[in-house]
Amino acid sequence: MNTLRIRSRTASCMAILGACAVSLGYGLDAQAAGPFDGAWNVTLNCPTAPDNTLSYTWQFPATVVQGVLHGEHGVKDGGGWLTLDGKIEPDGSSTLMANGLTNAPAYAVGHPQPRTPYTYEVSAHFDAALGSGQRTTTRHCDFVFVKQ
Repeated sequence: MNTLRIRSRTASCMAILGACAVSLGYGLDAQAAGPFDGAWNVTLNCPTAPDNTLSYTWQFPATVVQGVLHGEHGVKDGGGWLTLDGKIEPDGSSTLMANGLTNAPAYAVGHPQPRTPYTYEVSAHFDAALGSGQRTTTRHCDFVFVKQ
């Protein structure tokens, strides 16, 4: 086989491999991904509050795409539903917004009726594989983020 045919076949194979890599997410899209992009596991832990509001711990998935986090716990519009959203800055700092609906009154400050809307901010910091955050108002709650 001559050198020209070998180079031609090699170029064809490389083009096919390159197209496959791009379609599988290993090409330009992967290069554009930020350092925090990917799937994360979130643990929210709220200890018993000073007014004896009961403690709870939730675990739920979140996804970061182009530096923007979105996580969701529970069933949309149901009691105990929570969304967590916000941008992660290049230095890892983030202010996330939690929006949700209460569940059982004993677990919410002030003991409101189930499915009462609430919102609060979370001050967080991320590195390549871990993150942590704290609720900034009303009740002390901690967040732990672990990249999958």
